[in-house]
Amino acid sequence: MNNLTFDETQSRIRQKAMFTNRLLFAGLIVFAVFCLFMARMAYLQWFNHEEYLGLSEGNRISVEPLAPERGKIYDRNGVILVDNQPVYSLSFMRESIYDIDYTINAIQELLPSIRPETLAQFKTRLKRTPRHRAIILPYTLDESEAARFAVNSYRFSGIALNARLKRVYTQNKSAVHLLGYVGRISQQDNLSIDRSRYRGTDIVGKTGIEHFYEDKLQGYPGLQRIETNAQGRTIRSLETIPPTSGENLTLTIDIRLQKYLENLFEGRRGAAVAIDPENGEILAFVSSPMYNPNLFVDGISHTNYNSLLHDRNKPLINRASRGQYPPGSTTKPFIGLGALEQGFTTMSESIFDPGYFEYQNRRYRNWRRDGHGWADLKRSIVESVDTYYYKLSLDMGIDSIHDILAPFGFGSQTGVDIPGEANGILPSQAWKMATYGKAWFRGETIISSIGQGFNLATPLQLAKAASILANRGRIINPHALKGQSHESPEQIPIKNREHWEYIIDAMTDAVHTPRGTAWSSGRHITGYKIAGKTGTAQVFSLNDGEYNEEELDKRLHDHSLFIGFGPVTRPKIAISVIVENAGGGSRVAAPLALQAMNHYIKELQ
Repeated sequence: MNNLTFDETQSRIRQKAMFTNRLLFAGLIVFAVFCLFMARMAYLQWFNHEEYLGLSEGNRISVEPLAPERGKIYDRNGVILVDNQPVYSLSFMRESIYDIDYTINAIQELLPSIRPETLAQFKTRLKRTPRHRAIILPYTLDESEAARFAVNSYRFSGIALNARLKRVYTQNKSAVHLLGYVGRISQQDNLSIDRSRYRGTDIVGKTGIEHFYEDKLQGYPGLQRIETNAQGRTIRSLETIPPTSGENLTLTIDIRLQKYLENLFEGRRGAAVAIDPENGEILAFVSSPMYNPNLFVDGISHTNYNSLLHDRNKPLINRASRGQYPPGSTTKPFIGLGALEQGFTTMSESIFDPGYFEYQNRRYRNWRRDGHGWADLKRSIVESVDTYYYKLSLDMGIDSIHDILAPFGFGSQTGVDIPGEANGILPSQAWKMATYGKAWFRGETIISSIGQGFNLATPLQLAKAASILANRGRIINPHALKGQSHESPEQIPIKNREHWEYIIDAMTDAVHTPRGTAWSSGRHITGYKIAGKTGTAQVFSLNDGEYNEEELDKRLHDHSLFIGFGPVTRPKIAISVIVENAGGGSRVAAPLALQAMNHYIKELQ
């Protein structure tokens, strides 16, 4: 009995010791963990306080860019051509959209005014867009639609309702080839722009003035520091640095003349450029057909783009500065002037025109089959006698013709402030050898004398040449931005002032005398005089064949041209007009140009 009591006592002692040890061990573990937490807290609070404070603030405060307003564009009379209007739109962030198909269908149900094909195309585009990049649905919401979406916004994760300024071309398609348009920043654009200036915006000038003066039109972004809660909702604005708007531009064009000319071109292909010869200001810049630049602002649809791209009349081509045409007989006044100045002919010298000119057993025909009879230089301009220039060109040679035409701007860019200008072609012996590796033939000189063969000029070049002639040799630089100096001190040397007046008198007679090629439309002009020259440019070689307009496809008909300026005594406007496949210059281009010039001088001046 006593042994049993002793054992129990011993057992209780061992259990108590074991419990005490375990308690101490657990306490040590708790103490060790506590020390680890304390050490970690000390590490975070004392040694990394600044770093984690910054991270914490970053989670609480966000910085958002504020897009600058893009500069507006006005015509010379203060009429707004390009504006920015506040609109509502939806921006999609793909990484926050769980199911694109479901979301698009839900948007269609909520906003049934959006065309299904627009949403279908946008869905395809959205799926191809990087997940982190926001893109805007090409649809502008009205007030009620914006309110309807705002109420249901909780259903559309990844879609935000934005109020923004949208680029608007107030004149729609008018002057589109001068103004150009803006479009979304592409990967290629990213290589050439300063991205820091485009924070908060995704558009950039693509063509025309919008592209050429991008640096002026694009302002500088501001920023806004916003405090948000844990759910990302805005609590308050901490700091705002306002953006700097882009510069407003005033152009030299008169939108009234621009539209007047465009209406005259309705249904025709071609171009017209009108310049103030006094200072080189472009008054009108027409390329027909046109297109509506508003289609490009939010991203043009595939349907619309393909329609423009495959249009047989090529509305996307800027014919006024990129279209290159044979200048035809519009070069005759310049060649005649140079021949007088360099002594290759005189004001009294005449040749006999039987209707053709023979050289090395080949006949070069005049446009008038029975010929003009005896013709001097003046008559050769008034009635556009081809044969006179055939003979004259052989006396002069192609290099002399080149040297005469070059100072008037043929064969080189005018330097206009519109991107993409073409050079044209002013041939010479050196040019042909460098281009084709072949020697020049004298027969090529003959056809070059009437602006055919290798010769190509843009409507802008022809308007510049007409302006220089109106200025009696003072060279002007065509430009579209008003308010900046574009003065040129250059002057074509004049040997004899009478030669210039003789040529201008001949051009005046071409418009105002019954024998003149532009008489039928010029006879209605009263009160002042206009100097002009018609031109007809072949679009393919006839060789020795007959030109029968009725048997030819319309696309093979001759181009119709006219250049001129007026009033002759104090020129206010110089113009060039080219109407594609419209036939003789006296038939279409001259009436159109003279009507526009008369309207400008009498109604708009």
